[in-house]
Order: sequence, then C-alpha cells, then structure tokens
Amino acid sequence: MGSLDLVCKLRDKARVREEASKRRAERKYNSKVKPRSFHAENLVWRMRSEARQGEGKFSANWEGPFRVRQVAGNGAYHLEHLSQKAIPRTWNASHLKFYFS
Repeated sequence: MGSLDLVCKLRDKARVREEASKRRAERKYNSKVKPRSFHAENLVWRMRSEARQGEGKFSANWEGPFRVRQVAGNGAYHLEHLSQKAIPRTWNASHLKFYFS
C-alpha cells in the first residue's frame, strides 16, 4: 500500500514539472512572436505563392500593394487591388505585411 502512495506522489510531481516546462516554452515562444493585425483600408504586401519556384533566389517574395477590404476574423482578411477589384479568397495575417509608402 505504501508503494502505491509513492507512485501517486511521483506522478503528481511529474505533472507539476511538465506543466512548468510547458509554461517556460510558451513564454519563450510568445516573447518572439510579433502579432499582426490589419484594419480596413490598410495597404499590405501579400506573400507570393510561387516565391522562389523556378525563378531563382533573387525573385520577389512579396507582391502588392493591396488594400484590406474587410476583416474576416481570426486573422483572415479579404483583399482588393488598388483599382478596387476584389480578390476572391481570404488571406491569413501570417502571409501579409504592412506596406509603407
């Protein structure tokens, strides 16, 4: 019976250590993340889907500028060309960056 109590204590101690380790990893990851959020009418660059495929390493990785037409939520955005022609699909914030003119 005594060894069963010891196993429960060891299991609890391991759970506490695991949780502490996860929190340390989360803190380290979140310290390096740069959150991006855009508003309607912001100008953005869009990541090229075919970047560096057959064009060489000096090809452009970004294209644009585009205007944010609508915020779809959860980091998704509807874009449009500067001529106000809508782009059919949504784009995630991880594939966009601010356009500074």
